[in-house]
Amino acid sequence: MTYKRSRRKPDLFSLLLIVVTLGMSVTLAYQINVYYGGAPVPIARQGPAVGGVGG
Repeated sequence: MTYKRSRRKPDLFSLLLIVVTLGMSVTLAYQINVYYGGAPVPIARQGPAVGGVGG
């Protein structure tokens, strides 16, 4: 008598939810690290005086 074990396929919707949740968690952790981590990075500097621009 042969006994064949059938293996269930993983539910694709559950797998998608796990991947999306993991991705959102990593993104949120990165954003918190950037916002609360170390010294702030200057995004923009003050532009030159109005008299120094033009031609």
